[in-house]
Amino acid sequence: MTPLHPFAAVAAGAMMGLAALTAPFSVTQPGAADWPPCPEACVTAAATASPEVGDVVTMARLHIITHPGRYGLSDPPKGEHFAVLDGRLVRIHAETLKVRSVLRPITVILD
Repeated sequence: MTPLHPFAAVAAGAMMGLAALTAPFSVTQPGAADWPPCPEACVTAAATASPEVGDVVTMARLHIITHPGRYGLSDPPKGEHFAVLDGRLVRIHAETLKVRSVLRPITVILD
């Protein structure tokens, strides 16, 4: 019987790691069925408007994210919030309400 090459374990570990990283995220959040869908106005806004970095917005247009983990995010940097703005997930400055980054479209409010 031929002994294994010294790097065989490394190669096997790398393949298993890649498989774990590329597997689809299939964990469902508790109570996900109870989350309300994005209102029709939110979906329409998502299709027509696109906030840009540097825009200053009003609180009336924002839904501040209170549970960023439900969106696959960690806590925002100090002095900033994640929010839903016109159907897009954005990061805003807490005091000036200036858009710092536009992350992705969002169709369901999860918190």
